[in-house]
Amino acid sequence: MAAVSDKEGLQEVESVLVVGLGISGIAAAGKLLREGRKVTVNDISEAEPVRRAADELSARGARAVLGYHEPSLLGGVDLVVVSPGVPSRLALLREAEARKIPVWSEVELAWRYARGPVIAVTGTNGKTTTVSMIEWIFEYAGRPAIAAGNIGHPFITAVEEAAPGDVLVVEVSSFQLTFARAFKPAVAVLLNIAEDHFDWHSDMAEYVKAKARIWMNQGDEDVAVCNLDDPLCAREAAQAPSRVLYFSRGEDARAEIFLSGGRMLYRPLRGAGRGPLPAEIMRSEDLALPGEHNLENAMAAAGAAISLGIDAGKAGEALASFQGLSHRLQPVGEIDGVSFYNDSKATNPHAARCALGAFPGPLVVILGGRNKGLGFGELAGALRERGGIRAVYLIGEAAQEILEALRGGEETLNVRVLPGLEDVFAELPHTVESGDVVLFSPACASFDRYDDYKHRGRHFHALVEEYRKGRESGG
Repeated sequence: MAAVSDKEGLQEVESVLVVGLGISGIAAAGKLLREGRKVTVNDISEAEPVRRAADELSARGARAVLGYHEPSLLGGVDLVVVSPGVPSRLALLREAEARKIPVWSEVELAWRYARGPVIAVTGTNGKTTTVSMIEWIFEYAGRPAIAAGNIGHPFITAVEEAAPGDVLVVEVSSFQLTFARAFKPAVAVLLNIAEDHFDWHSDMAEYVKAKARIWMNQGDEDVAVCNLDDPLCAREAAQAPSRVLYFSRGEDARAEIFLSGGRMLYRPLRGAGRGPLPAEIMRSEDLALPGEHNLENAMAAAGAAISLGIDAGKAGEALASFQGLSHRLQPVGEIDGVSFYNDSKATNPHAARCALGAFPGPLVVILGGRNKGLGFGELAGALRERGGIRAVYLIGEAAQEILEALRGGEETLNVRVLPGLEDVFAELPHTVESGDVVLFSPACASFDRYDDYKHRGRHFHALVEEYRKGRESGG
């Protein structure tokens, strides 16, 4: 189940246009320059970080064009490589396709250089956590693995770092899958599908179609790991050309990995019949990360690892020792009996809804940022139905949209609209009580005020520390 490593489709490529100078675009351009190909880099932005990257690539031989996307850039080009976030409806890309010029994502390009098995993970939420879990399991079991993709480490960089046979665990977005052509992971993982990225995709059908492309080139020797409890995932997996390994929180007979009696179990299936008695992967309570959604992530990670030969018990031992990621339901500290959690990576309402279910006690919830074209109705309903919500603070550009959604029900919530996180922390001493959890799970993108979700999460951490010092000094 190793990836193709013959650089298929690249033999005749001499000139490449790289559109988008984000981290993956920069890495792709660098790789192509090292191979001696003619490279043009293009970005609509002329901001200082983009210009700096363009200057560095120019010094290495690239032609840099900033400030516009024009069809003239396609002259003499054999291939277009597009960064995540560049809309598929961009006229430049449509023109490339009309001229029969291949348009690839960086993931599509990188896969052709891989010299070991590739595990690809997609879904609306939980991708980064699951990718990190899978990498952790393989390393724990003594098999080299590298996590890459949207986790922050470009896939094209990882394939150069990896030794032959190393496992590459890649987080792939719907953006990247839209421009996948021959991408064929040995294991394809689909975690969940909920509304997201309607600022990029035209509708839900297009978004679902993009996600399902993760296994479109797989064959009988490959594995698709899929969430049986998610109706959209299960529907799409039914069309997968590979063997499907389902996971479920229930005891559905179709699930190979499932929860029962407080344990995560593995029951290999053979055709229409059942294999041996289930093997225990781990006790559910031994997973350090809170929330049912993290149990789903762990089941998916175990399924991917088992598919490539890791023992079920060894996978469970690794998962029990996994401590989670920064900015994803990350415990920041406890002050006067109040616990603070940073979930800044929750950039859509579905992720925030999952976070609500991770804590049984009273909650103070902080929401807001820049909306990605999504509705907040279901999140508002979840807040009203949960009970135990001491306060909801709304910040950022989307505050009024969320407020309107919260006004749509009979249950009355204590809601405050404030300019930013600093203002929230100024009010917290008058709001929280011992035993509360303060959950920062924005349900929105960060770009109204911050560089990215990490920048936003670091600000939350800093404010928690200031709050601690103020409480210790009696302020």
